[in-house]
Amino acid sequence: MAYFVEGVSEHREPEPQVRRIGEYNTAAEAIAVAQKAIAQFLRGEFKRGMSAKKLYALYEERGEHTFIFQDEARTFNVPGFDHADYARTLAAEICGRAK
Repeated sequence: MAYFVEGVSEHREPEPQVRRIGEYNTAAEAIAVAQKAIAQFLRGEFKRGMSAKKLYALYEERGEHTFIFQDEARTFNVPGFDHADYARTLAAEICGRAK
């Protein structure tokens, strides 16, 4: 069984851009890659004094939203990972540490 990680960007365009990030043997590997992509965006956008709400809003607006598909089940975003929840939680952690 394979797990595919895809990133969706340019959310406001008529046709969102989809990028295949990779194919992995386990859900854990796929989740780790998806989380890494989100973390890179959030850390790159963070400015000292920024609120978690603002950082998350930047992610929602401009970040690449990662989704994980399972080849056999054609599952949309496998159980155990939600890009928005992860980004919201990580934004709070990043902004909380910077104080």
